[in-house]
Amino acid sequence: MNKTFFFIPLALFACGCSQKSAQVASTASSTSSADLAQPIPAERPAAFVLKASAFKMSGPYSDNVAITMSPQGTVTYFPAPSDISAQSRPVEIGDGWWLNMQGLGPGSVFTSYTFEEYARLSKTPSVDELKKAVIPGARVTAFETLSVSASEAPQRIPELRQELAGRN
Repeated sequence: MNKTFFFIPLALFACGCSQKSAQVASTASSTSSADLAQPIPAERPAAFVLKASAFKMSGPYSDNVAITMSPQGTVTYFPAPSDISAQSRPVEIGDGWWLNMQGLGPGSVFTSYTFEEYARLSKTPSVDELKKAVIPGARVTAFETLSVSASEAPQRIPELRQELAGRN
């Protein structure tokens, strides 16, 4: 009985081998050493480039840490204090638009924590503490994905200002 459990997986493995692998093996064995020295071009996987985004907010909350909530009121994103730095603050683009530097989204709301206060916390606040810290009515009111990468955006503010001109 124990031998049966050993031989079944072995038989399945053997059946899974295809004729193609045998052909590749025989072709490889007939290849000269000069052919092996030729580099084989490798296809590179497509890279994912994070696009910059901009947002408008319902008030002067550019110094406040944001969290993101679902329409049902569930907190779906919040940073750790170690994620917050001076570089997390949004950058003013103009006409009420701000360059997103923190990972905000359309469902983001602002808390009473300033960037400086939050970065000094010794531990991440609980979800309940974060919900209690939400400033009533302080939210993202417009959100746009931009044409440049997130890494290029801070150096291209004049371009972004023009891109966002006329958008709500």
